[in-house]
Amino acid sequence: MKNPFRYGETVTGISFINREDEIEELVKDLKEGQNIFLYSPRRYGKTSLIIYVLNILRKEGLLTSYLDLYEVTSRRELLEKYAQVIALGATTKLQQIAKAVKEFFPNIQPKVTFTSNGMPSIGIDYQIKEKELKRFLEEIYDAPQKIAKKRKKIFVFVFDEFQEITNLDGVKIEKEMRARFQHHNKVSYVFMGSKKSLITEVFNNPNRPFYKMGKMMNLKKIPEERFKKFIINSFKREGFAIAREVPEQILEITQNIPYYTQLLCHEIWNVCLDTKKVTSERVNLVVEKIIDNQSQLFLTIWDALSLHQRRLIEALTLQPEKELFSSKFITENELISAGSVQSSIKILLKRGLVDKENGKYFIIDIFFREWIRRKLC
Repeated sequence: MKNPFRYGETVTGISFINREDEIEELVKDLKEGQNIFLYSPRRYGKTSLIIYVLNILRKEGLLTSYLDLYEVTSRRELLEKYAQVIALGATTKLQQIAKAVKEFFPNIQPKVTFTSNGMPSIGIDYQIKEKELKRFLEEIYDAPQKIAKKRKKIFVFVFDEFQEITNLDGVKIEKEMRARFQHHNKVSYVFMGSKKSLITEVFNNPNRPFYKMGKMMNLKKIPEERFKKFIINSFKREGFAIAREVPEQILEITQNIPYYTQLLCHEIWNVCLDTKKVTSERVNLVVEKIIDNQSQLFLTIWDALSLHQRRLIEALTLQPEKELFSSKFITENELISAGSVQSSIKILLKRGLVDKENGKYFIIDIFFREWIRRKLC
């Protein structure tokens, strides 16, 4: 019996929590050539959502490519991975990859090899000068438009973790991309990101090349009732009996965040497989188990924080609804001053330990938060 709850990977099939409204909006906009900036905190399921949407679009005859910039560490690697995903998007047959590369990248002449599992890999096996690199990248940038015009189809191109472009001489690359993309009337671009401050800086700053180049779309948490239904149906489908209060208990712990909900439900499934009875007591036992398993990691994170950062994390754990910069909050939690709170929150944001939504700061890892709560109690 296969566990239906998946985490730490792109979620598909019955494990995917359907976001009907977002799927409908994305499919409609992308088919019409609309560029979209899709952002949310990490673990909200952006990648699973966009992969689901791309599968729908491919079935409807559109061309699609997906590039994760988190994996790109240099402009040369950007060139190689960009060419690879475009070539894969331009053809449905692996045998035609080399032909597509030769046709659409005539000046670059990249080398196509195949890995042990039969997947193509594109590399540049000669030294490229900086002046040539810019020209080659322009050829790559224009390839989706060129392919779309030839095939008479819309090409949908997705950049995941687009904020990572800042690590590759970001503004320069943004200018190069904007100069080409603004002429692409057959291509829909999706720019996805999880660091809201960087994403808003890229797309909402009038001095940046991508200013107002597309529609902003904030991916929010899945509505509680829809999530409850998903949890109940996933357990009952395999004959599990689930206590009435359990779905609400799970979502209260995980704050409706897809990754943590899938993780917790995955472990609950494993623990309850012997009896096929999911009770509130067993949910609590599973939470304890998860926290115990990650306690060493949490301790390492904790040890790396300054005393002030620890106090702020503790305050966010115990008083998540309080105004962070109010004099009362600062005095009650011995946080010295608004300036020191600002300095600590900036560091915690950069380290990916906290995020901000609807004007409120929160600890991203809900099990780290629970670990802190138990430590304080």
